[in-house]
Amino acid sequence: MKSTQIDWLNIGLMFLALILALKIPFELFLFSYAVMGPLHYLTEINWLKERNYFSKNKNVFWIMLAISIFISASPVITALSHWNITESYFDFWTIDHPIRKGLMQWSPTLIFGSIIAAVCVAFIENIWIAILAAVGAMILGFFLQGQEFYIVWLGVFTPTLIHVYIFTLLFMLYGALKTKSTPGIFAVMALIFCAFIIFTYSFKKFEIPSELTLQRFDDSTFKSVSERILQYFGMKSKIVGHINVTFIRIQSFIAFAYTYHYLNWFSKTSIIKWYETDKKQLIFIGIIWVSSVVLYYYDYHAGLTVLFLLSFMHVLLEFPLNVVSIKGIINIARRKEK
Repeated sequence: MKSTQIDWLNIGLMFLALILALKIPFELFLFSYAVMGPLHYLTEINWLKERNYFSKNKNVFWIMLAISIFISASPVITALSHWNITESYFDFWTIDHPIRKGLMQWSPTLIFGSIIAAVCVAFIENIWIAILAAVGAMILGFFLQGQEFYIVWLGVFTPTLIHVYIFTLLFMLYGALKTKSTPGIFAVMALIFCAFIIFTYSFKKFEIPSELTLQRFDDSTFKSVSERILQYFGMKSKIVGHINVTFIRIQSFIAFAYTYHYLNWFSKTSIIKWYETDKKQLIFIGIIWVSSVVLYYYDYHAGLTVLFLLSFMHVLLEFPLNVVSIKGIINIARRKEK
């Protein structure tokens, strides 16, 4: 399939995601996150590894991996320390767990360090400069931990909405500018337009999801993301009947952003060619993916906690690619100015 055809396909998939997000925002998010999410993590991590994470040094993987494992391994260490792996592991994910509180406090700093490391490895071949820069960023982050903007933007928004919406938009823009694709530019404009539609939609005929759906949504912990958006941006709750329309709009946007983020990745398979890898790796990816979907179906909370490592890893490991996209957009803009 040609790149222009894929751009038109993406516009179609975008509006499909929009329609579903307006009608069934909770169900769509839960489905996309549990079914498309794990396959996206697995295929992208493997694809990034094959391309050396778009860095100038072969050892960059170990920097990004160490940060993600440090965060993701905490619940496992907590469980082992209590000699009751099952109960301790899932108890870790309760919001009041002391170690989880500490981890949440430090996660913005770890993300900040990984972003600085990603910038360095995208431009500099010397891995030690990247390590020193990341350590320096974390030291600076230590003094910023009490700042709300720092916690919200790095700890909450960066691994969620910035990752799935802003970075996806920049990735699309870079591709469109690089290939000089008019449909690609239309797709970027459509992505912005879809957000406008969601935040102005009335939701007059919105049907409250089932108790099971709402319970699984609570298990996903994304309710806290929506609440953070409401609080941080000072958005006034618009109550119509028994429905908080403002909250539904935010959740609809989250569902749309995540769904299209995954659809965009898989629609560009013929261009990205993430399948061009060892057959054993593809089989391994397939087995892990099927197991993940089954686990999510059996217990959504269990699926979320067990797959946290993959989810967080793919966010961190994608940072060098995000830097390359931004760098590419700036370079193209500079060439046009000349």
